[in-house]
Amino acid sequence: MTVESDYSRALDALVIQLRADRSVLAVILCGSLSHDTVWARSDIDLVLVTIDDAKVQAGDVALNADGVNVHAVLMPRAEFRKSAEGAVRSSFFHSFLAKGRLLYTHDPTITDVLARLSAIGERDTEVQLLYAGTCALPYLYKARKWLTTRGDLDYTSLWLLYAATPLAQVEVISARRLVDREVIPQAQALNPAFFRIVYTDLLNTPKTRKKVEAALGAAEKYIADRAEVLFRPVLDYLRETGDTRAASEIEHHFKRTFGVEGVMLACEYLADEGHLGKVSAPVRATRKSTVSLQELAFFYPGEPDVA
Repeated sequence: MTVESDYSRALDALVIQLRADRSVLAVILCGSLSHDTVWARSDIDLVLVTIDDAKVQAGDVALNADGVNVHAVLMPRAEFRKSAEGAVRSSFFHSFLAKGRLLYTHDPTITDVLARLSAIGERDTEVQLLYAGTCALPYLYKARKWLTTRGDLDYTSLWLLYAATPLAQVEVISARRLVDREVIPQAQALNPAFFRIVYTDLLNTPKTRKKVEAALGAAEKYIADRAEVLFRPVLDYLRETGDTRAASEIEHHFKRTFGVEGVMLACEYLADEGHLGKVSAPVRATRKSTVSLQELAFFYPGEPDVA
């Protein structure tokens, strides 16, 4: 008897119980048992779509199915639809559901919602690339700092390994694949040469200055070569405004419009690389401040004149 068969048997018994509960409209199997390999300490991840009723609240419940740990997310139907249809494609929640398997439902509209999750739109791709690219930047800055100021190969490598996850997200999202928790193995299959340099070799071979410098240089070039794609929403925003925007205004716009924070890192990077202009704008630290400070501000420099 294999571990997977034990888990499947426990799940089947639990589903029989859930089918008898008319307040549960659908059961979706997510996580390893739906699309990966389980082992002795895996758990079963379920999404239980429940009826819409004021007395039925969203939440989580930890169940015991014949000794197997089950983590169930309870979502009323209306909230499930809103979350599934509003989830940014290639985000974790989108991938979690899209890679899941519908075990049963009493409501065919839930089947339709899940079927639509397979589509990944252009806007969602741009948002997720912006998020992943922005996440990679501080790790690469830290790696460059520790190599330049200390020559510390171990700590530089550690920061590079931190960067491996957002770099892998960029690779997988660019290929229009669903990102999951095992994104680095996904990316290795798509771009084995690059991830051998910035990930596998850093883990498994002795660190030399030449090797660490090469890995950092490869990671920085990877971002630089894709900068106009990764940070297109920022470039488009400043191009379309046609004017200078203060750092706080840019942050507010991207948090409100795209749900992405920390865009200042992208702006600073783009300015350093010559894609944006950097100036300053007056700002006061508080509403009662009498002293004016200079806040970072950015603008799109425009296309070069062609003679």
